Amino acid sequence: MKIKFLLPAIVFLFVGLQAANSQENKTKEENKEGTAGQDGKAGKKKSAEISINFGKDDKSDTLDNENKKIRYPRSFGGITFTRVDWGFSRLSDDGSFTLSDDNQFMSYKKSSNFGFDVAQYGIRFTDRFKMYLSAGFEWNYWRLKNDVLLLQDQTPIQTEDLDPDGKFKKNVFTSTYLRLPLTFELRSHQLNNGKRVKLAFGAMTGVLLKGTQRLKSDKYGKQKFKDTYNLQTFQYGPFVRLGYDNFGIFAKYYMNDLFEKSPEQENLRNLAFGLTLGF
Repeated sequence: MKIKFLLPAIVFLFVGLQAANSQENKTKEENKEGTAGQDGKAGKKKSAEISINFGKDDKSDTLDNENKKIRYPRSFGGITFTRVDWGFSRLSDDGSFTLSDDNQFMSYKKSSNFGFDVAQYGIRFTDRFKMYLSAGFEWNYWRLKNDVLLLQDQTPIQTEDLDPDGKFKKNVFTSTYLRLPLTFELRSHQLNNGKRVKLAFGAMTGVLLKGTQRLKSDKYGKQKFKDTYNLQTFQYGPFVRLGYDNFGIFAKYYMNDLFEKSPEQENLRNLAFGLTLGF
């Protein structure tokens, strides 16, 4: 599914889940208020989760569904759909956001970063701290300024100018990775509204799945090329997330080069930042 169709679908899904969860929580609160009217005690509000999980849950309350105190440490894990990152990619060329002559082929008009987790396993050590390993997917998109074609099956990376009569309207270069982050997460105590402040940090690693270049022009129509394009086979770097309830911001920096076996692109690295949903 193309990203321009995937993103609205995800947003629609989140809105639907949020509405359903809000209605469910509202019903629970009304029931609690009714009970409070009888015994004089009001229940604490719970925060709606923006995520889908199949497996052993990470309970966020001190009591489980059977009103038994949760014991730590405890494990959790399974299939999930959460920690959706949606933001921007910026290329750093030897510490500068201005690209050198050797890297001008990667000059971009717009760029974006998109990813999410689909599986996780972790341990909650206390109500305030947990660590987990997760797996998901991540895409970086660069809408290139120049009419250049990245050549397939070339090491080091090589480019050639596109047909000047082609009138190219679109030139997008994409990297696709399987991401494998190790996360350490801290959270505050429950606030009066039942929500928490969260801080997560760790190491974001990734295994290359493919590189893609998509072109659109009046003369040639839509074109699509796939190759590794000497993109880094295994990328790694630190990341951090800061959030409130289920929403937050993220930043991640990959410490190794964007391209491998390409000496002229040495120290060309990727920085991403933006918003996180389902945090």
